[in-house]
Amino acid sequence: MLNRTQLLISSVFMAVIAISTPQITQATEIVAQANPQANKQLNDLLEQGRKLVDAGDVENAISIYTQAVSLDPRNPKIYSGIAYLEALRGNFQVAAQYYQNALILEPNNADFQYGLGFTLANLKQYDAAADAYRRATMLKRDNIPAHQGLAATLFRKGDYAGAIRAYQTLLTVDPRNWQAYSAMGMAFLKQENVSKALEVLQQAEMLAPNEASVQIKLGAALLKYGDRNGGIAAFEKAAQLAPRDGDVQFQIGEIFKVEQNFEAASQAYKRALALKPTLMAANAALGEIQLAKEDYVGAIISYRRVIENNPDDASAHFGMGMALKGRGSRETQAITFFQKALELYQQQGNTEGVQKSQAALKELQKKK
Repeated sequence: MLNRTQLLISSVFMAVIAISTPQITQATEIVAQANPQANKQLNDLLEQGRKLVDAGDVENAISIYTQAVSLDPRNPKIYSGIAYLEALRGNFQVAAQYYQNALILEPNNADFQYGLGFTLANLKQYDAAADAYRRATMLKRDNIPAHQGLAATLFRKGDYAGAIRAYQTLLTVDPRNWQAYSAMGMAFLKQENVSKALEVLQQAEMLAPNEASVQIKLGAALLKYGDRNGGIAAFEKAAQLAPRDGDVQFQIGEIFKVEQNFEAASQAYKRALALKPTLMAANAALGEIQLAKEDYVGAIISYRRVIENNPDDASAHFGMGMALKGRGSRETQAITFFQKALELYQQQGNTEGVQKSQAALKELQKKK
């Protein structure tokens, strides 16, 4: 069994990837620039594509730019523009292919290498993504997003030593980059080098004293160091610094839940949902607490929201079944949700979930 401190740190690690993940850089304006040497039809297509992008009509913009490729198949910027738009839609496999096409025509373009790294990282092809990011940094040493992408990718694949080296290289280019210090602190913490983690996280705090994400990471490091009061104080400061950031409030809720301060956790989850209604993880966590407190009506409402947004969430179906069972006189409905939970757990190969669903069904069916 994990102790509370380990659970707290694990909770923070779950948020680190999102915090340190780079973003795709805008490239479509390159595609939209008309080339005076090109024919009028191509220029018209590029201009039409630009207007569609400006209007947010990504699908039709891609269609227009694809037509432009047939008119100018040796133009790498058109391929990269399509790649960027496909990445925006989450079609990372297609985007990667277009970036590769662009790089065949212009292999020394640092922006194309960065885009390829970004798409491959999202496909969890971390080795190939790291290679692309490295090429981007070699082609353009001050390419800060590429350095960040490389470090984040190495962190994701569990190469914490490599991630630390990448962040250190980034800091030679941008010495006041607090994000690098912040993420590097978590890499040191993963290596169990708590004192070094605290050192670099405190440096991040000096550079960015009002960043809630730094306080959350610093809190995790302080807990690992054994300074429980300091850790909780850092988490509380994070909540004060980002009172309108739903993700931060959710993290605070997770921390309070592990601390078994369920009232504070519930309030944090509710703040998270008020700020970010689509945060289904907060609804699920709130439902879990409501269930434990025998607030069955509240739990039913919370789990219903999760199921409406994610019909394949097995734990939400199970939680709904438990809430209906606790409510009383709704056993038939509870059985339906337990059966769905069982089906989903079986599909996922979740043995523990299968066993608890079967046990719940057996208990209710006995009463019928």
